[in-house]
Amino acid sequence: MPQTSPSHHINTPFRLNQQWTQVPKHIKIENCHELARSQDGRIFLSVDHPDNNILIFSDSGVFLESWTLGYDGCHGLTLYEVDGCEYLLITQTGVLEIDGIVSKGLGEVVQTTLDGRVVRQFSNPFELGIYHDGLTYNPTETCVAPNGDIYIADGYGASFIHCFASDGSYKFSFGGTEGVPTDHSLINPHGIAIDHRPTVNGGDPLLVISSRKQSCFKFFTLAGEFVKSIHLPGVYPCRAVIHESLLYCGVCWSGPVVSDIDLENYANRRDNSGFVLAIDEQGLVKHAIGAKPPVYIAGELQPIEAIESSPFHHVHDVLPLSSNTLLISQWRGKQTLPYAISI
Repeated sequence: MPQTSPSHHINTPFRLNQQWTQVPKHIKIENCHELARSQDGRIFLSVDHPDNNILIFSDSGVFLESWTLGYDGCHGLTLYEVDGCEYLLITQTGVLEIDGIVSKGLGEVVQTTLDGRVVRQFSNPFELGIYHDGLTYNPTETCVAPNGDIYIADGYGASFIHCFASDGSYKFSFGGTEGVPTDHSLINPHGIAIDHRPTVNGGDPLLVISSRKQSCFKFFTLAGEFVKSIHLPGVYPCRAVIHESLLYCGVCWSGPVVSDIDLENYANRRDNSGFVLAIDEQGLVKHAIGAKPPVYIAGELQPIEAIESSPFHHVHDVLPLSSNTLLISQWRGKQTLPYAISI
């Protein structure tokens, strides 16, 4: 009879500060999405209210200022440096939900200064001639490779990853859901990040992509070749955030296990069932914050569920401030601001 692994079913105790920050009454919040930290310690938060897309806080949670691009689908937020100057990459998904009805327009990705000046808008796949009628472009996230290449994840659209050079010129695309091997396929690639951990032992950095409707993280070379995956049954993860040796992620939903072939159970995922995961370099869940203890049987992770008394709704992003302090942001979290978690 398969044995339960004793080293991976321990609860992770945590303390939660739900009052990490406050904002003036005129600041409007629909949903919080992504978090980023500048070199001077300021915390940037993307929200999808057109009056104030970007909120900025001190590292202790003091509200500093806000600015907007007028987006009602402001989503992904990546902060990076070029020649000593910091920039943001911001995704506008083009997805709008009104009274439960979702409509998809044309999304876009822009590069801005930290004070909101648009430096560049990236060409969309229709302009580039690589999407045909019937596809949609609804980008969700970006990341920047060590050589300056920029990757855009079309997470709510056609599920491709598009690579651009640092000057904004288009290079190549990969992924998608059709006509590719299952390992290489992506379904709802909600997040993308650079995993620098292999470089410690002389390896090359990898792309880590949250293929959310496949309940997994998939790792690719920077050229788009599949390397490996981490299956997380019952988990629908947002983007990976690498801090020291761990991969952190917000889990937006948990629920029934789905397969690549039959996604019917995805529609039955549970509301207010998010939590936070920390995964080690071997792909094992080290911390499950707000979830029942992870259990491995014969080396296979069993479906993870949120605890009944979870204080979380839909965790969208994680920003490690140190090895034991995290900030989290929430989508559809009743307009809550970021929480601080101590583990």
